[in-house]
Amino acid sequence: MVVLEEVEQVRVGFLKYTRKAFLKLPRLENPRILDIGCGSGVPTIELAKLSGGEVTGIDVDQSCLDEFNRKIKEENLTDRVKALNLSLSEMNFPDETFDVVWSEGVVGNIGFETSLRDWRRLLRKDGYLVIHYQVSRVVDVLPRMAQLGYSLTDTVPLPEDAWWTEFYKPLEEKMDMLLHKYRNNAYALKLLNQYKTEMNMVKKNPRNFSCAFYIMKKI
Repeated sequence: MVVLEEVEQVRVGFLKYTRKAFLKLPRLENPRILDIGCGSGVPTIELAKLSGGEVTGIDVDQSCLDEFNRKIKEENLTDRVKALNLSLSEMNFPDETFDVVWSEGVVGNIGFETSLRDWRRLLRKDGYLVIHYQVSRVVDVLPRMAQLGYSLTDTVPLPEDAWWTEFYKPLEEKMDMLLHKYRNNAYALKLLNQYKTEMNMVKKNPRNFSCAFYIMKKI
């Protein structure tokens, strides 16, 4: 879907934060990584390149997964990366399957604490959970990290207004053109209007959407 490629031209700018967060992990030999809510695989492909391991990305949007599969082939990563159409309730992986569980965009659907509780079983002993989420929605959970079975090993904060200056503002500048270009494409219009709603929310007070990567070790 072409519109995804155009939005990704903006989204790729966030990979510098993905890289920074990954490099906070200890060196892992051929790790198994699960990327929850992978979308079209922008960070997932980067995780595969950074880790040299096996990466599984899951999402429920098949159009995004189709684009992800195209990238997997284009990058010659078919032996190490796979895309699965699975919802959060369908993650029936065996316990202790992954060295790293990663999520950059889906935690808002179930909440930070629920994510920690539900995903812990997927991690091997001393495995790592890495979540990118809003700072304001994490502060109440951090003091109870040990009770949830984790130690917070590091945090990678994004600039306070990063989502506005690096994603939504550039997208705003393209929005009228994109809405006109895809005026006869129902799927594209639905996606663009979703981004437009988010854009207007963030624009009102960018600092309310300040985010960070939280790097947590299973204990």
